Amino acid sequence: MSGPFETPNTKLFEDLWGAQKGLCALCGQPMLRNRFHAAHARVWQKRRASFDHIWPRSNGGRDDQDNLQLTHARCNKIKGNRQPAQFVSSGSA
Repeated sequence: MSGPFETPNTKLFEDLWGAQKGLCALCGQPMLRNRFHAAHARVWQKRRASFDHIWPRSNGGRDDQDNLQLTHARCNKIKGNRQPAQFVSSGSA
């Protein structure tokens, strides 16, 4: 789960970050904007913001802004390619 030291600097990222108020769409906890806000690299790897397809691409989801959300990298990995209803009902968020 390695990643860059900062989150993407794109309009899409900024729009989602603002709409979600910097909170993970899956667990509701704050996300980190850059590596230097984390006490340790492992914390950054798990709590950094990442793009998540609400409806997974492997299940026909598209790359539209309406189908994207920001989540912790760890939450995104746990969700995997499950569809929204499958993930919520599993209690993994």
